[in-house]
Amino acid sequence: MFIRIKKEEMKNITKIVEQIEKECQEIGFDQVSNQEVGRLLATLCASKPHGKFLELGTGCGLSTVWMADGMDEQSRLISVDNDEKVIAIAKKYVSEDERTTLICDRGESVIDSIENNTIDLIFADTWPGKYHYLEEALALLKVGGIYVIDDMLPQENWPEGHEKKVEALVAYLHKRDDLKVVVLDWATGVMVATKTKYTENNQWNPKSYNKHTAFVSQLALPVVDLLDPQAGEQILDAGCGEGTLAVEIAKYGAKVIGIDSSETMVAEARKKGVEGYVGSVTDLPYDGVFDAVFSNAVLHWVKDARGAVQNIAKSLKPGDRFVAEFGGEGNVAHLIGAMEAVFALHPEFGRFEHPWYFPSVNEYRRLLEEEGFEVSYIELIPRPTPIDDITNWFDIFCNGVTGHLSQEQYRTFITEVKERLKSTNYTEENGWIADYVRLRVRAVKR
Repeated sequence: MFIRIKKEEMKNITKIVEQIEKECQEIGFDQVSNQEVGRLLATLCASKPHGKFLELGTGCGLSTVWMADGMDEQSRLISVDNDEKVIAIAKKYVSEDERTTLICDRGESVIDSIENNTIDLIFADTWPGKYHYLEEALALLKVGGIYVIDDMLPQENWPEGHEKKVEALVAYLHKRDDLKVVVLDWATGVMVATKTKYTENNQWNPKSYNKHTAFVSQLALPVVDLLDPQAGEQILDAGCGEGTLAVEIAKYGAKVIGIDSSETMVAEARKKGVEGYVGSVTDLPYDGVFDAVFSNAVLHWVKDARGAVQNIAKSLKPGDRFVAEFGGEGNVAHLIGAMEAVFALHPEFGRFEHPWYFPSVNEYRRLLEEEGFEVSYIELIPRPTPIDDITNWFDIFCNGVTGHLSQEQYRTFITEVKERLKSTNYTEENGWIADYVRLRVRAVKR
């Protein structure tokens, strides 16, 4: 949803800020921007004539009005938030300024829609572009572009464990050789970083993979929290893909080694600085060397589940942990049912071959215990997941089902499967939804 802002209402910035703060209090919204930070943002925006600016996390619009206050007539600001309730307050006070666009959507979607190396300043005040999707956000900056984050000093409303994330983020930004970083210990704690050069990671665009499957990594961040990586630990990312989560884990100071069966994915992970190797989770070349094994969205592809668990156990030191999330019992049941039905109607397609392993809680717990683990946590998590177009899901994930079909047969397959799924997995309001059910587990090697 796009909303335009009106500049005439920007004349008395102090009065507008006070009114917005009052409305925030009335709805109990306590994640408001500090006025000192707002004045800094206005000054930084004023330093970029004809600038293009991005705010990740509009909230009630406090930082938005400060940024707009510093912009010249030719500048443009995009601000995004996924909370309709709070962005409605911003709309009231910054209504029709043609320089500024408010978007009610996910931050990741807006980041993906912007061309790299085009933004003069990013203010990241929410998780996307700050605690995840950071690489993609920084890639948007021009050389000389400025990245600003606040809330780096302890806050009363921080959730438990958030301090570790802050420390890891600060350390990571300081380590980058393409940023000049300054930490300001005032207001809520501010970091300002200027991009000094284009790096190899900036030039490689990971969106080619993430365009249709970004949810795989984004929704796995709670699994990283369950892993609780510690500085100095050696951790195996089993099925690292293109390395997005390996990079996240490494931010905690852990040494991460990634392994994946795809040469292409390993090559992309290496471009991100991940020590990656081509290999299979059923044939790991390690013996008691890791403090933890982590795996996300991989083990449902491994039909030899026992072989995978045995290799994971062998790779771990005694007393150390295995943390994973993957498809569990009931995962994409509607999608599988539709595929099976279409195959049944078309004998020329051959036999439907189910390529996945989706265990129940009891089945997987029993397997782990039989292979020397003590299960401390295991749960099935229903997770209906928006998909930009269900055709893309089949293109990416179903080659094992449809790879043998001719082009004409595949077109028939897609048309008929989509038609069957419209009643269960599609609405005009929400678009396509994949009926995911994830199995999340933490187990300790005895």
